[in-house]
Amino acid sequence: MPSKIIFLLLFLSCEYAGAQNADSIYWSAGRKLKWENFKGKPDPGTRLLAMTQAGIGYEVACDNGKLDFKVTCYFNVNDSWAKEKDSDQLLSHEQFHFDITELYARKLRKKLSELSDPCGKNIKELNKIYEANFNECAREQDLYDKETNHSLDREKQKAWEEKIAKELKALEKFTS
Repeated sequence: MPSKIIFLLLFLSCEYAGAQNADSIYWSAGRKLKWENFKGKPDPGTRLLAMTQAGIGYEVACDNGKLDFKVTCYFNVNDSWAKEKDSDQLLSHEQFHFDITELYARKLRKKLSELSDPCGKNIKELNKIYEANFNECAREQDLYDKETNHSLDREKQKAWEEKIAKELKALEKFTS
């Protein structure tokens, strides 16, 4: 009898949520974010000019000893917001938050595909893999904002763009 495990979704705000909805944009190399995708209400209590809520969702199932999994990277339009929607520089910065999330979706796909005896793992072991990936992604997102000063340091922003593009390319075979 197949067992099915459904895992939580990861949001850049480091909150968990229960489900993706029709207001999600799934990551695609050919589709870039636009300001009209940021439909959420801005947080008046923050100095941030924009917030990307992107997540990683996945399902894992074992069927006859074979691990089947689906990992998705998505952008939540209703929880993402912008106070100012006229800066291409800021939009590019937000796009790279989405790209970093995709990078960690690929890393999760890689980790799941390399598991030895994956169907012999219990939910706690699989959850540890997911949580470690979540924590790595959150740290990377924070470091990105810190080092680029939320896109204001253009030199660091460019360096990060090149770094993420290189890492995405290296994990290209783990694209969904």
